[in-house]
Amino acid sequence: IMSYTDRIKETKMSWLGLAEDYALNDSIDWIGMKEERSISVSVPVVLGFLFFLTVLILRHATSSLQWCLKTPESSAQRAQHTKVLRKQMTPVGKFALQSQTERNQSIITFFIALSNKMGRQPMGLSDFKKLWETRIMIEKRHERFGCCVSKAAGGYYEKLDNSFQDYASEPPHPDDVQETKERIVAFLTKPIDVHDKLWQVELSRGNLGASGAILHSDELKAKGHNSETLALFRNHHCLCDGVSLSAAVADLSNEAKELRDKILYTVETHKQRILRTSFIRRALSFIIGSVTYYIFGSIIALTLQAWNMAFSSNPFEEFMKRELCAKRSVSWKYLASVEDAKRVTKSIKKGAKLNDLFVACLTSAIERQYESISKSNNCLDNKRRCPTSVNLIVTTHLRDGIILPGESIGNKIGAFAVTTPFRSKAGSSIKRLRTISKALQLMKRTPAPQISYLITSFISKYLPKSAARYALVKANCHSVATISNVHGFPDAIHWAGNPVEMICAFLPLPTGIPIGIVVT
Repeated sequence: IMSYTDRIKETKMSWLGLAEDYALNDSIDWIGMKEERSISVSVPVVLGFLFFLTVLILRHATSSLQWCLKTPESSAQRAQHTKVLRKQMTPVGKFALQSQTERNQSIITFFIALSNKMGRQPMGLSDFKKLWETRIMIEKRHERFGCCVSKAAGGYYEKLDNSFQDYASEPPHPDDVQETKERIVAFLTKPIDVHDKLWQVELSRGNLGASGAILHSDELKAKGHNSETLALFRNHHCLCDGVSLSAAVADLSNEAKELRDKILYTVETHKQRILRTSFIRRALSFIIGSVTYYIFGSIIALTLQAWNMAFSSNPFEEFMKRELCAKRSVSWKYLASVEDAKRVTKSIKKGAKLNDLFVACLTSAIERQYESISKSNNCLDNKRRCPTSVNLIVTTHLRDGIILPGESIGNKIGAFAVTTPFRSKAGSSIKRLRTISKALQLMKRTPAPQISYLITSFISKYLPKSAARYALVKANCHSVATISNVHGFPDAIHWAGNPVEMICAFLPLPTGIPIGIVVT
């Protein structure tokens, strides 16, 4: 039986699986080049190869430059730094600190709603404290929850001696859904002093359905449930991303061990699938896949990014300029089950993914929102100025939304801009989905998220805050919305025996983007 450490080491074979997916799938027509065609060396190929080498050289050079320019520390400085947890912040975490503004805070907010059956004591703050201290604070992978951003050593976390009460509170339960929304907006917009703490939670208890967080409360009442517990969380993005938060939620559950075993089983199954092919086939797949993915894909990703930065426009910018002091609003809705969404997606286009369906729904909603705002502002005759396509920012996890058991939480995310039809070019819903699916599949065949991660790393290490803010605005390509997908759990989970009914997250909006969507 393979040990857990060996399992983690073997997951590096997933790179071969990635190459295999691109090189051995005969159905893929890579940018119009069939498998039978010969590929001649051209200027784009040379440029792509030079770009690939440049990235590798820059990474080595910048690390060497940082070492060469490092000034010797005095004994007092060394003594001061011994108090700092010797774990650097992630590049995305640093970038989140540098690029945030007073109006656009880099704060992730989400709520978890639990139901309680009649006669059962609902989970209170003391129960949650015990759960947190026994499941989170003793785990090394979650040690950042007990840290803050160090003032003395920039870019490092510093261990805190705060008690649980410094992070948690128990306010009165919301009386209606509007009060719940107001609390969420306050969590999203009120700054966090990252030198004091990186996260906060409010826990409240009340009658089932009072807060509006649980959309199917009537069904639960019929089953004998009469009360609810609402846990409202927020954390600064420099602490971790949404996938890491999902891992923390899983570790708090009664099903934590089963969920970890399922992750290991998935990794093991993927590894065995790769090892069933011959070594020569895997090696060729890796080489061919790397060339197509990193060289050709980099050319395509950078070309599309440059084009979108230069020629795209946001039809909402005009309204945003008129309402600079408009408050942020939030909402949540149940769309469909995963099974129903998969059936719809497969029936419309072969090879389409769930994300394609969600993006198609988002663009349709954005069109209706634009028409509504146009009517209210007397701008109905706006077709000549309105673009026929708009950009969306899609954030992706660089590890496919998986954090292995024992692996530390972090910020392993990237993003890319995708062009979607708008208004006159949208056509029918089926045509919209097919068009969006094709655009997303093209971007998924490029290392755009990895490129964005490398650029973010460079900016966060060597450039000032003003450069980070400028880069974020420009890289967003005048996008109208940003969308993120966080994997849910395969089965129902429980906290201290209480079923988790709803998990809903809210994105920190980058500067210039008015809409954010999280799909769970």
